[in-house]
Amino acid sequence: MTPVPDFVLALRDKVGHDPLWLPGVTAVVRRADQLLLVRRADNGHWTPITGIPDPGEEPAAAAVREALEETGVRIRVDRLAATGVHGEVVHANGDRATYLDLTFACTWLEGEAHVADDESSDVRWWPLSALPPMSDIMTARIDAATSGETAARFVAPAGAVGVEPPPVLAPPAPVLGVDACPGGWVGVVIDPDRRASVFVAPEIAGLVELVRERHDVSVVAVDIPIGLPDTGGRRADAEARRALVGKASSVFSTPVRAAVEAATYEEARAANLAATGGRTSVSAQAYALSEKVLQVDAWVRGRPGARVIEVHPELSFARMTGAPVLERKKDAAGVRARREALAAHGIVAPAWFRGAGFGEDDLLDACAVAWTAVRHALGVSESFPEVPEVFSDGIPAAIWA
Repeated sequence: MTPVPDFVLALRDKVGHDPLWLPGVTAVVRRADQLLLVRRADNGHWTPITGIPDPGEEPAAAAVREALEETGVRIRVDRLAATGVHGEVVHANGDRATYLDLTFACTWLEGEAHVADDESSDVRWWPLSALPPMSDIMTARIDAATSGETAARFVAPAGAVGVEPPPVLAPPAPVLGVDACPGGWVGVVIDPDRRASVFVAPEIAGLVELVRERHDVSVVAVDIPIGLPDTGGRRADAEARRALVGKASSVFSTPVRAAVEAATYEEARAANLAATGGRTSVSAQAYALSEKVLQVDAWVRGRPGARVIEVHPELSFARMTGAPVLERKKDAAGVRARREALAAHGIVAPAWFRGAGFGEDDLLDACAVAWTAVRHALGVSESFPEVPEVFSDGIPAAIWA
């Protein structure tokens, strides 16, 4: 571009003809159904008004200045129409530069358009319906500025076109997600404004009563087996494992009812082996949860006055992110990945502090369970299996996500 700004000349003294990365502005100036174009003196091409902002100069102010210096007219800048990178230009003197262009949609205010400097050989108003031949780049800038769109056009990063953010869901009424923790149970309520609040209690029934002092919850989702088998495994556990490739071990096999009700681990192992024809014993982890399983079992049988579903948080996180979250939930990377997954779905997990009676992983699991409770309240949750099993206790057995 000529004349070349002083700061560019100073740079050229240091780098010669080497490539420079420079800012640029394009002013697409409109007067009714006409467009103001200049004919460049260096190559004879018709273009909108273009120029380089001075150091520290606002781009819109540069567009106004360039219009006055090149054509003698005063303009109003209406909006940013487009951003884009103009590929490398090799000027007549050998200088090489690439430009980051900001194209502005502008309106003529006053002044008779004329050639006002030596950058142009002609200045003319052209009907929008009969513009002269121009490069594809300039045509695209004019199209953006005259489109009437309110948002600026830009080139999206590779792979980002057509990618939509995950839906942010809000329940029609408060819902509760519950996870077992060292202090008993930690619950997270999500209300219709997507605000999250935390409750802790030693017993499941007491937790729900505490929550109901402030919230009339419509769905209670719990990370604990609901619906105990009589003679074998549950399809819910098997299907959840298949969906959690790389994290299948996070879903333990639910013991039969007789094993859960056994007084000792040894008795539980014997009861499970007897009920499954010697095929399956009971893991220590599964038996350690027996007391909490029986708590929820008794509470569900007592007609709790809300829809109650079983949820596995790792399955919920997998549905949020599109794949199982492989980072360990107690590690810093795992905590970060789970908080980010929740945030992407509009759930800001409450702050955690030591001594709260639950771990940070318990809190995030309860948030994930609450997310599935929101989906269930809206009728968009998934059941594993699709049709819940029903055993002798009459309680539908399925893991929801």
